[in-house]
Amino acid sequence: MSEPDRVFLQMWGPTRGHLIANHEFYVAEAKRRLLDQFDDAAMKADAEQHANAWLAERAKYFNPDRDDPGDHYEAAYDENISFYLSLVGLRDSTRLSIIAGMFHEWEKQVRDWLGRELGHHGLGRHAHAAVWSVRIDDLFDLFENCSWPVRASDFFPQLQRCQLVANVYKHGNGPSFDTLKELAPDLVEGLDRPAFFVSALDHTSLSVSDESLASFAEAITAFWRQLPENTFFSQVRAVPKWLDRALRKEGEGRT
Repeated sequence: MSEPDRVFLQMWGPTRGHLIANHEFYVAEAKRRLLDQFDDAAMKADAEQHANAWLAERAKYFNPDRDDPGDHYEAAYDENISFYLSLVGLRDSTRLSIIAGMFHEWEKQVRDWLGRELGHHGLGRHAHAAVWSVRIDDLFDLFENCSWPVRASDFFPQLQRCQLVANVYKHGNGPSFDTLKELAPDLVEGLDRPAFFVSALDHTSLSVSDESLASFAEAITAFWRQLPENTFFSQVRAVPKWLDRALRKEGEGRT
């Protein structure tokens, strides 16, 4: 009589529901409490108010014998534009911080879940440490080796874009920005300009909209929804090198 197949990884229904609910709460509240405060009409009104206050302050020192009123109004207009653009920059930075926080929270939850699942098989600190030290791409490799073709999933392109945006926001220029320009040129301003200009683009050219945030959030929700409920040992085609090294260390420790 053959030995029954055992579960290697399990996504328990209530755990799945809890992870999705927490993620959707983060997105909804971050949008309501932070991004919704940057209404364009309100920002323009604030910029106008700032310019008027600036002009009123300068009026105290206005001397009609030597000062040109037109110069003051022109400077006030510049103050208006500068204040508005500063608010736009703050809004965009806030959006990026929400995206980065959302992605890194998801990544930590994936590692936490996977570490606990491996722990159910008696794997200790070496396996747990490996789960937390390898790249997220290495975890994708594990899922692929467990017969879940995650990279072929409909949500994966947006999840990958989200990862790149989070990395660029955190680290600035580097491999992630170069990859982003290739895989998601719509998220980089200026790629449609002459080559000499494009070569000078840097991480400050990153341009992410509310629609991008929504797409990234939906990709994370889809990941949790599509993660298989049960992955059996018979579905594990190969053990990734990083996990194999951890398993060897576990065995050496027991010996």
